[in-house]
Amino acid sequence: MAFDVERFRKVVKMTGERAMLDAKMNNTYIVYQKGKELVREYPDGRIEKDSGMEPLS
Repeated sequence: MAFDVERFRKVVKMTGERAMLDAKMNNTYIVYQKGKELVREYPDGRIEKDSGMEPLS
């Protein structure tokens, strides 16, 4: 069975979208790596650098 890259990308995208919906429903933020830094994205679209954590190498 071959690894389906397109299906994997779709699942990753859907997971991120679901995380943002959950954050909006619970009035909180999501954290992800953007470039070489971690950021917090709030439901209102605001993005802040998260200085409390180290990004993965």
